[in-house]
Amino acid sequence: MSLEIVLIPVAIALTKEIAEGISRKLENRENNLLILETRMKDEALLKQALEDWDCSFRTAEGVEAVKFASTVTNEVIFTINETGCYTLILPETADQGAYEEWIANVEQSYTRLLQQKVYQNLVEKARSQGLILEQEERLRDRSIQLTYILNR
Repeated sequence: MSLEIVLIPVAIALTKEIAEGISRKLENRENNLLILETRMKDEALLKQALEDWDCSFRTAEGVEAVKFASTVTNEVIFTINETGCYTLILPETADQGAYEEWIANVEQSYTRLLQQKVYQNLVEKARSQGLILEQEERLRDRSIQLTYILNR
């Protein structure tokens, strides 16, 4: 099954009027939309996580992006909520359980990618601050313990 993801970067590409139009559509429950909140905030990491699950994406601009084409059954929309997290918007006819499972898998990939990014940033910053990595240990819970010594 292939799935096309539509990213609506409200904070980046949409004007305030368009963003407000999307918000009004989401607040109007007559549109029969299913809304699933996520914890994801980074667009680049979200795109990578979607690629892990063989999903394509396109960026759409405008309020009309919230309208679902009746012939497209595997299309969802992500928009950014007021806290900066992505919200998944589905047509009311979508299988909520299947999409909850799918978004949990995407969030798991996103979390793994975020942890890798944080790890890389930490190692780079420690090196630039004169710390020397003495030991790196991968623990049972899949976390990484780093032990540094000061380079004086």
